Amino acid sequence: MVSATDRKQQKRGRNIVLIKMRLQTLRPEWRQIIDEFTGTRIVQWTSGETMNHHFYFTNRTISADGSRGYFVSYRTGYPNLFGIDLITGEITQLSDRIDINPFSPALSSRSPWIYISARQCIHAISTQDDADRELCRFKTAKLGNCSLNSDGSLLAVALRHDDYCEMAIVDTHTGKYEIATRAKEIGHIQFCPIDSDLLIYSGTVAQRLWLYNGRTGKESWVYPQKPTEWIVHESWLGQSKEILFPHWPKALRAIQADGGQFRTVTSVNAWHACSNLQGTLIVCDTNHPDRGLLLIDPHTGEYRVLCHPRATQRGTQWLHDLPVVGAGIDTSIIRSDSPERDSPPQPNDPASVYGPQWTHPHPTFSADGRTVIYTSDRDRWSHVYQANLAVMPERSQTAS
Repeated sequence: MVSATDRKQQKRGRNIVLIKMRLQTLRPEWRQIIDEFTGTRIVQWTSGETMNHHFYFTNRTISADGSRGYFVSYRTGYPNLFGIDLITGEITQLSDRIDINPFSPALSSRSPWIYISARQCIHAISTQDDADRELCRFKTAKLGNCSLNSDGSLLAVALRHDDYCEMAIVDTHTGKYEIATRAKEIGHIQFCPIDSDLLIYSGTVAQRLWLYNGRTGKESWVYPQKPTEWIVHESWLGQSKEILFPHWPKALRAIQADGGQFRTVTSVNAWHACSNLQGTLIVCDTNHPDRGLLLIDPHTGEYRVLCHPRATQRGTQWLHDLPVVGAGIDTSIIRSDSPERDSPPQPNDPASVYGPQWTHPHPTFSADGRTVIYTSDRDRWSHVYQANLAVMPERSQTAS
């Protein structure tokens, strides 16, 4: 990794491209709704006939102080970044590009930047003004989602080549990067929240959950799954080295990064699951059947229904308990080499093996843990919603 001394030297001599552009401010679109089944109070951030979605559920989508939210919208014809003032509802356009990978944004908690992948580059988009700076450039134009470590000093991203993938770790101050490891498949990279030398990533469907150790340069297959087990959508539990992962569609499991203390959190069809920063509560969406968004106690496995997003939750493989083999990459996450040819998504777009992703709720907590943000296409067009945990259903359940 880049040392502190090297970082200072490289910072003085770096060559980072900075672009300034004039962006628009939009009137509030939000409205308040109440879930008819649970009574949960919900704010709908966006409206209109265009697709909108929050950031991928393993990345924060609300500022650390809770004053602003961020989302991706296709209202420009291409996926771009927007911010919403959570006091006034005013919306501000933050980017004006044609090439953003729509689920790549990673919001820093300690700087005014949102990092995105676009073609062969990582860009930093300012949340305070209209700055767009190119951080680094790779030799391949197929980049995955961005992941930041806890202090925002390092960024990890998957680089896709024809027959293999690489994990790149980028210094966000200098743009310098190193290739950490190489594998047949690398996706969903996430830094451990308490140890930036530990990163989890998804491998092939048959060998899903991997850990890369930056201190040793070695990898380990954290959970050697059986051929009949389908593991999906891993994430870290709070400020710990414990990893959550759904065993689709049977249960939500957990395991320590060293492969020890494997346990079943609860036997329910958790789909995309993540915890609050404190590790005291888990939220997940559910599918086939759709039970709504569940709030799960990570210690007892008891859960409550927070609300019902009523998203269409498409994707042909999710009807089954084993994945489709050889499905390739999800092009709604990683776009083509010619993004300018893409058309904005429409409600009647056909389902793919995976999605479309904007039909999935992907619930995630705000930094204070008091609200949950999710996406739903309940009204044909996908919009961003924020559910308040202050109004909670009284009854808890434990799946048998």
